Amino acid sequence: MIAPSRPSLRRAPVLAARPRCSAALVRSFAAAALAGSTTGCLVLDPPTYEHPEQTAPVLSAVFPPPHLPIHINERDIVHFSVTVLSEDNGDPLRTALYIDYGRRSRFGMPYRRGEVSPKSIAAGTITGGQRAFTVELDLDTMTIPTEGVTPEKECHTLTVTASHAFNGCRCPTDPEDMSSLTWQLIHCDPNDPACPASCPALDCKTTPCLFCDDPSLQDGCVDTAP
Repeated sequence: MIAPSRPSLRRAPVLAARPRCSAALVRSFAAAALAGSTTGCLVLDPPTYEHPEQTAPVLSAVFPPPHLPIHINERDIVHFSVTVLSEDNGDPLRTALYIDYGRRSRFGMPYRRGEVSPKSIAAGTITGGQRAFTVELDLDTMTIPTEGVTPEKECHTLTVTASHAFNGCRCPTDPEDMSSLTWQLIHCDPNDPACPASCPALDCKTTPCLFCDDPSLQDGCVDTAP
């Protein structure tokens, strides 16, 4: 009977040597790559960052709540707390106050009283979050119109508008670059039985209306703040 042949004893050292040989080759290639990188460094250009695109401001009311009417009397000073979110690209924001915004005045303006605040809101970014600011309605300097403009002559509105620039009509230079909040003002003593508790909404079918985005104002107003 012929005995089965045995595997050659020389194969074991060869098989065991293969992993060591592969590892050595990897180390050699790595050393060569490192040597090449040290002799000829690859210099990358620094990244370039573009300025973020400016966005229209977005206003949010903090206090008073805009859905509640505000009763005012002569010589009152009312403060309105607001936040704004915008990407300003370095340009500060400005604000305007309008009494009865949307009601065409006899002078052809889209409000019956209006002023642009001399103060500005420091430039901010979207990533910086909302910024708080306060606007003030001083009835000593910004009087309420007395002639009737609605069925209840005591009814008015106050609109706060923010934009990056205003024109000679006290309107935002760019109608796409604005945000506004409106509160209802009732100009009488709430203890007076004749004083209304609320007012009707603006009805442009019965009242001549005009707004800052009207093309006639954009064409006829100088692009410089008053």
